[in-house]
Amino acid sequence: MLKQITRTAVLALATVFAIITLSFLLVRFMPGNPLEHLVGQEEYYYLLEFNPEELARIADKYAISGTLGEQYVQYLKNIAHLDFGIAYANKQPVLQNVLSGCRWTLLLTVPTFLIGGFAGGALGVVAGWRPGGRFDRVATPVLLFLNTVPTNCIGILFLVAFSFRLRLFPVNGMTSGGLSGMAYAADVLWHAALPLLILILFRISGNFLLMKSTVSQIRNEDYITTAYSKGLPERRVLLRHAVRNAMPPYATSLCMQLGGLLSGSMILEVIFGWKGMGQLFYNAVSKRDFPTAQLCFILSAVCVVGGNLLGDVANLLIDPRVKEGFLEQEE
Repeated sequence: MLKQITRTAVLALATVFAIITLSFLLVRFMPGNPLEHLVGQEEYYYLLEFNPEELARIADKYAISGTLGEQYVQYLKNIAHLDFGIAYANKQPVLQNVLSGCRWTLLLTVPTFLIGGFAGGALGVVAGWRPGGRFDRVATPVLLFLNTVPTNCIGILFLVAFSFRLRLFPVNGMTSGGLSGMAYAADVLWHAALPLLILILFRISGNFLLMKSTVSQIRNEDYITTAYSKGLPERRVLLRHAVRNAMPPYATSLCMQLGGLLSGSMILEVIFGWKGMGQLFYNAVSKRDFPTAQLCFILSAVCVVGGNLLGDVANLLIDPRVKEGFLEQEE
C-alpha cells in the first residue's frame, strides 16, 4: 500500500510540475512580445522610450531575456522565492492580491463544503434507505434538477428573482460601504447569503445523489439481511452497517471536493461581483494581467491536484476492500 501511495504522490508532483511548465509556456508562446504581456502595453512602450534600463532589468528578473532554457530556470527560481511579479491593476505584488482574493473565496466555499457535506450525506442516507418513499419521491427530482443545471444559470435566475424582483438581497458586491465593526460583518454576510445559498444547494445535490446511490445498493447486501436475521433493530442496522459501509466512497468524494475550495465558485463570483479568486482571475484574463492570471491558474490547479491526491490516499486507507486488494498483490 505504501508503494501505491508513493506512486500516487509522485504522479501528483509530476502533474503540478507540468502545470507550472504550461503556465510558463502560455505567456511566451502567445502572439506578441512576452515582456509586453508581462508589464502591460502602456507601461512597456513608456519604459522602452524613457527607461530602457528598467525594462531590461524587468526582463532579467522575470525570465524574459536569454534562451528559453535560461528563462525557465529563472522562472522556477522566482516561484521558489514566491515572486510572481507585480499586478497591472494596482501595482501591488501578485501574491498579495491573490491571497486577499483567496480569503473572500474561502468565506463562500468553506461553509459550502461543511454544510453541503453534512446535509447532503444525511439526506442521501434517508432517501437511499427507503427508495421510492415519500421523501425520496420529492427530494430526488428536485436535487437531480439542481445538480444538472449549471450553477451560472441558477445564479442568474436567483439574482433576477431575489435581488431584482423581491429585493431581498443585494444585486452584487461584498459590502454597502461606510460600515465598520459588527455592522460591517453583518453587511458582508448579507451580500454573501445569495451566492452561498446557491453553492450550498448545488453541493447538497451532488452529495445527496452519491450517498443515496451508495446506501440503496448497500441495503440489498447479504450482511444487511444477516443483521436483520439476528434481531438487530433497524436504527442499529442503518447506522452500524449501512452508513458505516457507505462512508468510504463518500469520504473520498469529500476529500476530492477540498481541491475545489479555491476554484469552486469562480463563475458565481463574477455574476455576483464577489471579489474572490474567480473575480480576480476573470479580471486578470480580460485585462491581460498575465502575472495575476498565471498565479490564479497555478494555485487553482494545484489545489485540484492536491484534493484528488488526498481523495486517492483516503480511499486506500479507509476502504477495507481496497486495502485487502493491495495486501493480496503484495503477497
